[in-house]
Amino acid sequence: MSPFDRSLLIFYTLLMTIFSLLALLIVSGWWQQPLYLLWQSPYVHDLQLYLSIFIGVLLLVGLRLLWVSFSRRQTGKAVVHDYTLGQVRISLTTIENLVKKVVYQIQGVKEVKPRVIQTSKGMGLHIRAIVSPDISIPEVSRQIQQRVQEYLSQTTGIVVTDIKVIVDNISSTRPRVE
Repeated sequence: MSPFDRSLLIFYTLLMTIFSLLALLIVSGWWQQPLYLLWQSPYVHDLQLYLSIFIGVLLLVGLRLLWVSFSRRQTGKAVVHDYTLGQVRISLTTIENLVKKVVYQIQGVKEVKPRVIQTSKGMGLHIRAIVSPDISIPEVSRQIQQRVQEYLSQTTGIVVTDIKVIVDNISSTRPRVE
């Protein structure tokens, strides 16, 4: 969900909470006297216009949030290849698992968390890793970039245009001696 949609959700939730509280007070009888005085004022037509605009805005925000909730599905995203016999779809989860497979084969890598991103040039990867303290981080990072690009190209036919390796930490666990 985008920051705009999140802010809309917060705004909508707050307004609906206040609106529901006022409706509950009116229905339960706690707020009938101020409501009666309000409707007897000479500015009733202006109030009805403002109330109509307010309810219209609430309706539009609610419809927008409903549309976003049904249209944004992360599980359906895939990379599509068109061939003469039809389409081949490779899900982003599959690509991330292939990246994990090849990165875990590199000596010194203890943990990896890949994320597929879309760049202006095509598909990219952000790979977060935890490595051993006794290895060369620039060398391992270069190996990760090379092997991931070669492996994905060979297995899926996807050309990755940008691979960023972020070394989050070094592993503090010591190997077990048996």
